[in-house]
Amino acid sequence: MSSKKTVLAIVLVALLAGVGFGVWRLSPTPAASAGWLFELSYPQANGQALALSSQRGRLTVVNFWATWCPPCVEEMPELSRIHTEMSSSGVKVIGLAVDSPSAVREFLAERPVSYPVAIVGAAGSDMAKKLGASVDALPYTVLLNQRGEVLAQKMGRIKEDELRRWIKEAK
Repeated sequence: MSSKKTVLAIVLVALLAGVGFGVWRLSPTPAASAGWLFELSYPQANGQALALSSQRGRLTVVNFWATWCPPCVEEMPELSRIHTEMSSSGVKVIGLAVDSPSAVREFLAERPVSYPVAIVGAAGSDMAKKLGASVDALPYTVLLNQRGEVLAQKMGRIKEDELRRWIKEAK
């Protein structure tokens, strides 16, 4: 084998290893249970506390987002639509804002959603990691069953059809 072919082979192997590592690093890790989440309470944009225990016993979509995150903002109307359509059948959506209270208040005043939003601030990063997020990135969405077990999770923008598929499979 010539030296050019050897170098090319080494570069190709290194490139494939780097791509593989990147995919592995960004893949969510399984989280066994999220029951602890339902013990928490955080303020909403209106200042009232949102006790996450109010969602216990339901199929719950938990979405970590921020006002400055374009993919987060893109998926919010779809999450709102799902919450509106499926809320009466026991499927709930909760938004957990990894942001400041003033930014969330201003944002939701201009772009209201149908689902409850709690402002978790910087604590959202640790919460997302406990739910399986492998990196600090937004958006991050998790589907919990009625017992608080993680059924599905996604790092990055979730599409409405994907989320509907998750819910259908969980029912």
